[in-house]
Amino acid sequence: MVGIQMDLTLNVQEEVRCRKRFIPVIKKVKHKTHFTHEELEALLIIFYKLTQNQAMDRIYFRKIMYDLLDFQNDVLIDRIFSAVDKNNKLNITMESWVLGMSIFLRGTLEEKIKFCFTVYDRMGDGYIKKTHIFQALRHSEDEEADEDIKELIEILMQKMDQDDDEKISLEDYRTAVLRNPLYLEFLGRCLPYRAAVYAFLTTFTPNVSTMHFN
Repeated sequence: MVGIQMDLTLNVQEEVRCRKRFIPVIKKVKHKTHFTHEELEALLIIFYKLTQNQAMDRIYFRKIMYDLLDFQNDVLIDRIFSAVDKNNKLNITMESWVLGMSIFLRGTLEEKIKFCFTVYDRMGDGYIKKTHIFQALRHSEDEEADEDIKELIEILMQKMDQDDDEKISLEDYRTAVLRNPLYLEFLGRCLPYRAAVYAFLTTFTPNVSTMHFN
C-alpha cells in the first residue's frame, strides 16, 4: 500500500539518542540532498523505525520499496538496491537511505539520468550493451518474440547509440533522454510514480510542492 502512515514519535530517551546519532550523518549529507534539516531528521527517524528489528538488506529493501514507493519488479528493485548501496555494504545505511530518497523524491533530471543509467549498467563498466537490453526486455522463451526484441534493440540502438560503437554510454543515454524524456526509464521503472512520491512525502513533510519532475 502506498503512503503508509509512519509513526514518527519517539520517547524522550530515544529522541536524545537518535538526534545525537543523526548529527554526523546530517552534517555529511545536508549539502548533497534536496531536504531541509527537519526533513532529514524525519527521514532518519523513518529509517530508525524501519531498521529497529533488522538491517535493511536486499530482501528487506525490496519489501520497503513495495510498501512505501509502490515498486513491483523484483529484478529492477535488486538493481536499484545496488545503485543506492554505492559502497557495496550489502545493506542500506542511514547515509545511502537519505541520498537515495533525495533522488526518488526530489531528484533533478541530471540526478535521475545518472541514477537510472547506473541501474541499467548491469556490469558496472559504464555501458548499456545489447545483451543487457535483451535481458531486460525478454519475458518468455518464445523464439519469435526474441526476434521481435532483437528488432526493437536495433531501433533503440539507432536512436540512442550516438557514436555507433554498439553500446550506450552515459553520454549517449543523456543525449537521448534530453531529446526525448521517455527514454529515461526505457528498460523499466527505476523511479517511483508521482502519486507514490506525493503519498510518501506527506508522511513526513508539508513541503510536497517542492518535487522535481523536470
